[in-house]
Amino acid sequence: MIHDHLRQLLGKDPFEPFRIRLIAGGHHDVFDPQTVVVQAKSVVILPHDQNWLIFPVDKINSLESLIADYQGELAEHQPPSA
Repeated sequence: MIHDHLRQLLGKDPFEPFRIRLIAGGHHDVFDPQTVVVQAKSVVILPHDQNWLIFPVDKINSLESLIADYQGELAEHQPPSA
């Protein structure tokens, strides 16, 4: 489900930056959808100014918007209801 939701966020027009929060506690911010590749079981991030990153999709804990809501807090993206 996160796999599909991640693809949906990357294809959103206009694109909205978001944070990929990992189960282990780390996170990766996505500001450009063209720097992320979603594969069947993994995600590859190719930042312009860093080394590339790869991690399994099942290690993603949540996807969070980097656009502050009206209260100034970061909103967590909720997967679409099935």
